[in-house]
Amino acid sequence: MAHILLGVTGSIAAYKAPLIVRALHKRGHEVTVILTRAAQEFVSPLVLEVLTRRPVLADLWSTRGTGSSPGEWTQHIALAKNSDALVIAPATAHVIGKLAHGLCDDLLSAVFLATRKPVLIAPAMETDMYRHSLLQANLRRLVKLPWVSIIPPGKGFLASGMYGTGRLASLRRLILSVERAISPRLLAGKKVLITLGATRERWDAVRFLSNYSTGRMGLALAEAAYTLGADEIHILAAHTDVPLPKGIFHVTSTPSAQEMLAAFQSIYQRYDWLIFAAAVSDYTFPETSPHKHKKSDQPLSLSLVPAPDILSWAGNHHLPHQLIIGFALEGVGEGHLAADKLHRKRAHWLAFNEISPQTGMGTETNAITLLSRWGHHHTIPLAHKSEVAREMLTFIARESGTHF
Repeated sequence: MAHILLGVTGSIAAYKAPLIVRALHKRGHEVTVILTRAAQEFVSPLVLEVLTRRPVLADLWSTRGTGSSPGEWTQHIALAKNSDALVIAPATAHVIGKLAHGLCDDLLSAVFLATRKPVLIAPAMETDMYRHSLLQANLRRLVKLPWVSIIPPGKGFLASGMYGTGRLASLRRLILSVERAISPRLLAGKKVLITLGATRERWDAVRFLSNYSTGRMGLALAEAAYTLGADEIHILAAHTDVPLPKGIFHVTSTPSAQEMLAAFQSIYQRYDWLIFAAAVSDYTFPETSPHKHKKSDQPLSLSLVPAPDILSWAGNHHLPHQLIIGFALEGVGEGHLAADKLHRKRAHWLAFNEISPQTGMGTETNAITLLSRWGHHHTIPLAHKSEVAREMLTFIARESGTHF
């Protein structure tokens, strides 16, 4: 998809460079690594050459593997020209200071000065170093360049054994930040609200009614919205089997259908796209016992009542600028039920997927048919849910522009 330059500097977090390379490769990107002299104390160039299947670059005067002509010493220009983004992860305080003041004494700093593609800088250092006023001033100086952005460090245990801010951003956040930088900003200016996961309708203190949804499709949609440039993404999360990234999304826990509806009603007016990927229970219990129901030898009958229908409520109360996107999981050959649901619930778009071992709840993959109130019928074939989510939002963003 893209050619990424990965600059690695002399931080203990450099040991994560092979993980970054592998993650970028899994997303289909090519990677060329630039190591500073200090970084070679922490990570082997040979390891990175094996993983990237490319020469690892370190010498400002070498032309090996850069695409420049033999004998030229302008490899930094060739590298900057032929890449789609420069990612510096980890970035030490020393390197950040050099870049902020235009100093250029090695290959990485020369490539930085020559680059006008997106540049992402991920600091990694001890807390007191990161919070130092001079370091913060250098970061502010760098982000004044319109093509430069900072991937903030996370909290965790640091090399000193202390706990604090300064740990290299998580792998997921790094990769998503890269893809946001190189993707078309189809959702720029939009605020997105997404429901995901399986609601749990409590019966007593230990038992509940639920379903097999893992939250993977909803998380994939949230990540796709982020990479496509959405200004804000708010997740209303029921139970999930996947961790939700910290620092990228605003997450509100909504365990039950009623709690999800209440949270939705309190905030939905602030958002432009409303995506309903949660598997909300169709039924709930009229009463919940605060105690554990004791087992007996007698048959047990339970009463159920309809749970709130959040998609229908949104369809009847949405604002003129809002786009409503729902999901319909139906049996094989029941696509007509999805078309009926689209109009009955007054959604703008509806993603229909079938119940099968490869699609629907609890799977890594999905295949959907996008229906719209304007007559669209777009099929997205079987693929990983992250790929399906990206194609789905890309298609909707491009087609909805003619109707809103």
